Amino acid sequence: MEHNPGFVDLLENRRRDCDFLWATRPMDPSLPHMLPPESVYDRERVMQAVLHDKQVKAAIDTVARTTGASVKDVEGSARAMINEMASKADLATVRWLGIFITKAMKRMFSKIYINETMLSNLKRETRISQVQYIYVPSHRSYLDFVLLSYILFSYDMALPNIAAGMDFYNMKIVGELLRKTGAFYIRRSFSNDVLYKQIFRSYISTIVSHSDRAIEFFIEGTRSRSQKTTMPKYGLLSIIVESLLQGDVPDIHFVPMSINYERPPEELLFVYEMLGVPKPKESTTGLFRSLSILQKPFSHGRIFFNIGEPISTSRFVDRSYRQRKILQPSYKIPSSVVENIAYLIIEAHKRNTVLIPINIIALLVNERIQTNPKEPYTLDSLAQDYRWFKSFVTKSLKAFMHETEITANDTVKQEILESLKPHDELIVVDSSNTLKIKQRHKGVKQINYSNIKGHPLSERTLQVAVPAINIAIYINPTLIFLAQTAFITATIAESGTQIEAALERYALLRRLLSTEFVMRPIEDEALIRTEWEKSLNVLLSQNCLYTANDSIFIGNNTKLFSILHNVVLPFIDVIYVICILLSEWTERTSVELTDRTILVETQKEVERLMFETKDRCQHPYCLSLDLYSTTWSSLLSQDVVAHQKHSNTYRTDRAKLAYLIGALRELPLRHPTEIYVNAFPSIISTPLIDVQAKL
Repeated sequence: MEHNPGFVDLLENRRRDCDFLWATRPMDPSLPHMLPPESVYDRERVMQAVLHDKQVKAAIDTVARTTGASVKDVEGSARAMINEMASKADLATVRWLGIFITKAMKRMFSKIYINETMLSNLKRETRISQVQYIYVPSHRSYLDFVLLSYILFSYDMALPNIAAGMDFYNMKIVGELLRKTGAFYIRRSFSNDVLYKQIFRSYISTIVSHSDRAIEFFIEGTRSRSQKTTMPKYGLLSIIVESLLQGDVPDIHFVPMSINYERPPEELLFVYEMLGVPKPKESTTGLFRSLSILQKPFSHGRIFFNIGEPISTSRFVDRSYRQRKILQPSYKIPSSVVENIAYLIIEAHKRNTVLIPINIIALLVNERIQTNPKEPYTLDSLAQDYRWFKSFVTKSLKAFMHETEITANDTVKQEILESLKPHDELIVVDSSNTLKIKQRHKGVKQINYSNIKGHPLSERTLQVAVPAINIAIYINPTLIFLAQTAFITATIAESGTQIEAALERYALLRRLLSTEFVMRPIEDEALIRTEWEKSLNVLLSQNCLYTANDSIFIGNNTKLFSILHNVVLPFIDVIYVICILLSEWTERTSVELTDRTILVETQKEVERLMFETKDRCQHPYCLSLDLYSTTWSSLLSQDVVAHQKHSNTYRTDRAKLAYLIGALRELPLRHPTEIYVNAFPSIISTPLIDVQAKL
């Protein structure tokens, strides 16, 4: 795509100015919710409004009656809950933190690109609008909410009310500092706590209506360890949408924001978490220990912060809903409305994703390992492949890659080498101009394996899996644009496939992988066909496929076909392996089928397949617990597996499972001829140690 002049480097001026003078400059922050002074509630007034809410009072009476406690004691508990929850914005704290954060940002990142055009439009709209704004960033790092606040502070915009987890609240000093930057705290689970649930609902409704600051929350709920979009969570979103029925605000605008890191600060932690090693508990000590990342300048490259068009809630919640709420106070917005808004936000995140050169480099390196590992991958070869594939994703798939100003001396090689600088612990170009992967797994002593979530993997497995999954993390953002075309490549046989059979297979894969790639469920066959035809036409235009006699055949562009096919193989393989495990569960093991046991048994089986077969699960990404969780969710949503509440176990629908296994077996998949674990050593920069010891 063409260079977008809307992006500017936020750090450029900061590198020229005095940090102290900038952070302490005179400010009159722009408030995004225009309210008359009497309608603006401070923290104490918000708390009082919550405690006097009719439904909160009813919940207090209910708890007192059911527990035998006095109403006064329950009221005390309610006040403690809202005091724990409510934010406490303080500009002086923000200023002092701004000095430290500026220094850290300038040290860690070479550039922070912000779509200034969209931000300026948003700022201008908020000055004349009475609607409440909800900032909804994608969630790729703990740094996300700090980054958004830093950007808003830089542009003299008020910091929002930020939904934060109790992990941060429990951090000494840090928890209170974050509260003073606008954080309000939410317990992870409170569905069974009637009082807390009602207080939370009332608090959200009150700040939607009576805070002159926006609200910020992550619709994905938690960070994406895989750097892919994850399924939206509907809880907080539904409460915000419900608050529109109160009539205190004319509309609520959700502002999607896509954040893309050249190298996320938690990069290696994400790899181990995907393999089952629990993340370290958040603590102030851990935070200070993590400051070691500041030792090397620009160690995390660039950030791209893109802002989408606001999404108006009133488009979906019209006057008829408000009228029903007046007549029926217990009336709730239909879940379909909330889900529709959620998918619109997620789709905006995807559409506004900015691909970075490392995403394409990782994809090409991954392909080389699987198809031609013994031939050295030189910088010249990579540059040629990179130029071709970048043209494909930007022109044919309309993916966005930010273009910097081109000088006479700029070349594709320089673009690649610049992008590899933050990744010199993962990918390097050696003295012979050949790409090599560096070993990232340093052995068991540096990692705490207690409470491991999956199967204890061997040291030999980890030495291959850690760098391979590290590479896959950088491939994943490309799947936003590649997924649908990749599905099609998994449906076409060497001898060709009839068009209707290919479409049927595509619909199957889309249904099975809709959770993995967060694709809106579609039941209408005509819409499925339209979507399929659009992706098919892309592949036809690239000579990747061609049609003849009501069938689809593989074209001359086998290079593109192979990349797309290989990138989707791990996802399909894992579905198949889980289905086989479920069909043989009682024969294989005597343990009950639970969320935990399916993760353990799948990872155990995948590790075996990696070393013993060429048919399934060769790629180490198949070891990812995230992949098992999304597959499990997909099988549950399609009633292939059903939860039994009384025992907290699961049972399978044998007929549906048998059909699914048969359909997956019919897919014309082409697995690499050489086992991945045998191919990988040829591109690793240090020899792998063959250690079989279990963790």
